Amino acid sequence: MRTVAVDILTGFLGSGKTTLLGHVLAHGLRGKPVAVIMNEIGEVGIDGRVITGLANVEKMVELSSGCICCSIDDYRFDLAIQEIIETAKPHLVIIESTGLADPEPLAYRVKNAGLGLDAVITVVDAANVKRHLAETEVARAQIEAADFLVVNKTDLVDDTALAAVERRLTRLNPRAERFRSVRGALDSEVLFATGVAAYRQRAQHPTNHLAADGIGSFVYHSARPLRQEAFERVLGRLPRDVLRAKGIVRFAGRDWRALFNFTCGRHEITWIRLDEAGTESQAVFIGRDLDRHRARIERELVACEIDEERRTGDA
Repeated sequence: MRTVAVDILTGFLGSGKTTLLGHVLAHGLRGKPVAVIMNEIGEVGIDGRVITGLANVEKMVELSSGCICCSIDDYRFDLAIQEIIETAKPHLVIIESTGLADPEPLAYRVKNAGLGLDAVITVVDAANVKRHLAETEVARAQIEAADFLVVNKTDLVDDTALAAVERRLTRLNPRAERFRSVRGALDSEVLFATGVAAYRQRAQHPTNHLAADGIGSFVYHSARPLRQEAFERVLGRLPRDVLRAKGIVRFAGRDWRALFNFTCGRHEITWIRLDEAGTESQAVFIGRDLDRHRARIERELVACEIDEERRTGDA
């Protein structure tokens, strides 16, 4: 299967996740092909045409941006998502869950299908989250599972109420990074995966809106293989200011390359086979105030490297 990043978009009923999704598709992904998998396609309200020929997909719509939108059932999830990836070749897969769904089982299904989970993004209704948490357990589960919490509808509450909401969210999920939003109008470059190449390009040519938020990026690359245990320790010690890190690295003693993804304190590694025998390790780090952390992170990464020539000579 092709390696494709998967983001899960969740949030309680009426939180505004479909509005956020619509904004992202319209403004945020720079024309990249995206597969959007939904439970109820009718809620999107996007004009398009039905694509035929995918046996395991119940309904699929091609959007004007080149994105697709479809719905599949749980029984055929693995087959359907593989078929979508191989046929439509999306840059990114976004799965929007229903408002009453716990995202953890869905995250398990994604990993079980051989896909890398990029992030769980939970949209929270700032005006009604207190009631949602009091009335249902699933609202709490959605918040606790999140890598990113989008506090939406902030225009409907005053500063005191918003501060109280954010304090409660921090208690429920201290790991997640929070963003405020009104009607889903939120920049998507940090929330949704856009691929290593795009991150690398962005690091070389930073955009103004990311800089305005104090968000920057830098690239690490090495022709030497890395020690896997040491590299994973580095990921485990990354400061909270690092929101994302991802890339392809070459570990010593491994024939396959490692595709790693770090999101708000959580990291995972999947394995891919590349034809290029000499592919160097490449990693991009994205976060706030990275100038304070970059030198230390780079030193720790260099310490993971193995000098193959010296090791061969010693043998």
